[in-house]
Amino acid sequence: MGIEKVRLPRRVIRLRSTAFSCNSQRLKEYLRLRQLFFMLSDGIIVMDPQRTIVFVNPAAVRLTGWQIGDKVPYCLFCQNRKVASGDERCLLAADPTRHYFESEMPTKMGRPVPVGMSRTFLTAEEGAFRRDMVITVRDVTVERQEEELELSRRLTHHTLKVQEEERKRLSQELHDGISQTLYGISLGMEHLQRHIKDQILSDKLNHLQDRLRSCMQEVRVLSRSLYPAVLYDIGLLAALRSLADELTTEQCQVQFATDLTEEDGISAAVAVQVYRIAQEAIRNALQHSHASYVSTVLLGSDEEGDWLLQIEDDGSGFTLTDGETGNSGYGLRNMQERARAIAGSFELKTALRQGTTIRIKFPKSGVRE
Repeated sequence: MGIEKVRLPRRVIRLRSTAFSCNSQRLKEYLRLRQLFFMLSDGIIVMDPQRTIVFVNPAAVRLTGWQIGDKVPYCLFCQNRKVASGDERCLLAADPTRHYFESEMPTKMGRPVPVGMSRTFLTAEEGAFRRDMVITVRDVTVERQEEELELSRRLTHHTLKVQEEERKRLSQELHDGISQTLYGISLGMEHLQRHIKDQILSDKLNHLQDRLRSCMQEVRVLSRSLYPAVLYDIGLLAALRSLADELTTEQCQVQFATDLTEEDGISAAVAVQVYRIAQEAIRNALQHSHASYVSTVLLGSDEEGDWLLQIEDDGSGFTLTDGETGNSGYGLRNMQERARAIAGSFELKTALRQGTTIRIKFPKSGVRE
């Protein structure tokens, strides 16, 4: 007697087919989620209430060195914070309103890592009281470095702004105070000159007047150096031209060139730093390099939207001695600080008997987008 074939009702076949299709879809979703879990750049750690790791992704292992079965240590903040006896030490676990926190986390590599941590809790399984906590950890070392650089830039910018205000005040004091006093002395000496009959005394007085006029000229130059009125009155281009003319001597020709016809909305705060950098660079070339020619060039926006200030001389140059600027002199450090204050880059090229070139690239707004 043969075995009879049992025909399943069509409804049962459809149900089985649907169940298989659902399971297949769930499997695909599971595989996608698993792939995402293992590919995430942020670390994910699942730990039980005793802080034992029950699941961890590769990013968290790379960041901390922890593995499944390890006990997660408290972050440095939670290790040192004061808690009452019996209270939860972990801030994220203790405070239900806090979902994100930054601290330094101990690692198996021996050094703590600055991390940003967010947390959630898995739903407890039916009949279970345990709720596993999920922490997402992200290395914030780079972000902190960027924040520190931005804070340093703002501090430098503020310092230089205060410095410029003090320069302006001193310039006005020289012009309105000392210059006027010296001018009054000059008038008095001229009056005396007309009433002195003794030739020896007259010659001495003439000598003193010459020295006084020289002193008055030095005060005027110092006043203009401290506060270049032309920069604020008619702009950066005119100020740089005036600076080149003022510093040109018989021993050294200083020239200024630009492809700009106007300053195209450059802010006053940026303009004054550009002017100060050019002023410092040209004076360095005159005083230390014994240059016979100095070229100052200001070019408008390049492909990246940056402006370029370049000061080049044919002086003696010098040997680079450190990894960044080649010189730890005050003048170069000052130029670097000013460039950084306007979000600019500072580049120095020099060698013995080959002159010096300084290049500053900066956004005209003084802020990187």
